[in-house]
Amino acid sequence: MEVLKLIRVKQWIKNVFVLIPLLFSLKFTELSTCITAFCAFLLFCFASSFVYVFNDIADREKDKLHPKKKFRPLASGTLSVSFAYFLLILLLAIITFLLLAIYDEKVFLIICVYLGMNFLYSLKLKHLVLADVFVVALGFILRVYAGAYAIDVEVSSFLFMTTFFLSLFLAFSKRKAELSKTGEETRAVLKKYSVEIINQYIIISAGLTILCYSLYTLEPHTIEHFGTNRLIYSVFFVTYGIFRYMYLLNFLEEIEDPTEAVYSDKGLFLTCLGFCLYIFLILFKVV
Repeated sequence: MEVLKLIRVKQWIKNVFVLIPLLFSLKFTELSTCITAFCAFLLFCFASSFVYVFNDIADREKDKLHPKKKFRPLASGTLSVSFAYFLLILLLAIITFLLLAIYDEKVFLIICVYLGMNFLYSLKLKHLVLADVFVVALGFILRVYAGAYAIDVEVSSFLFMTTFFLSLFLAFSKRKAELSKTGEETRAVLKKYSVEIINQYIIISAGLTILCYSLYTLEPHTIEHFGTNRLIYSVFFVTYGIFRYMYLLNFLEEIEDPTEAVYSDKGLFLTCLGFCLYIFLILFKVV
């Protein structure tokens, strides 16, 4: 369905970052807390869809030149621009309703920052080298903090850094894929990057992601919180997942987006599934 393509339902998987505080706070057994966390998840789903629709309206002419983006509803003409504007109003109404349901000032502020930041991104920041990637990373951090504020829990410093460096890793990986496979004509900022420098950024951010997550699992507060030191073994899944994605990025030309990789590659999907399963086994004291 063209509407689902326009609002990028497949990209909603990125918003699972909102649920990270729920998982690691051990509050997922509380029904009211789970409902609030799910509302926060939906809030970012519709907020991100709002951003996608806004961007597609602004970039529809450039998208016509892209080998894949030219098939998007607005670029291909299967949906009208006037309908897209109507959809923006509808999404804004849903966002407002979910904000009222959560009723938290900090979450409201985060959504305002997220939407404002992406508005600036569409107009200017996406054309600035490095700023374009750091904005994407900040978006994931905002997701984590929105999920934490919604259920009234704190975010560990190491968990914050893990999210930040993982976001940079994924954002730089996407830039590499775009630069390698589509050239510079569809995204102006790509002219300011090279595959060599992006490879260095990817290696640094990947290493820091694994390091920070490892430190998080060894943090005394984390061990006390989970009641075990066996969370360290989940580093295996994190490391393999990162290495697997780097492999796909270098040897499979069709991989251009992290979301596509999770959906299409069985190895990466099973790694993510295995990580979640292991965390739940720890939480339920099975291992």
